[in-house]
Amino acid sequence: MADEVYEVGARVSHDSFGLGRVLSVQGKNSAQVDFGNGAVHIPLPCRSMTAL
Repeated sequence: MADEVYEVGARVSHDSFGLGRVLSVQGKNSAQVDFGNGAVHIPLPCRSMTAL
């Protein structure tokens, strides 16, 4: 199974945090995502998060 690719501005869904928007991506290592209550640094790959 290939790792998902996240782009700045893309909407995502996370099992714990809910719906969010990607603020920045650091290569294939991590993404900063705004879930409405603040930005969260998510290590990649992340099986709990999917691109919408």
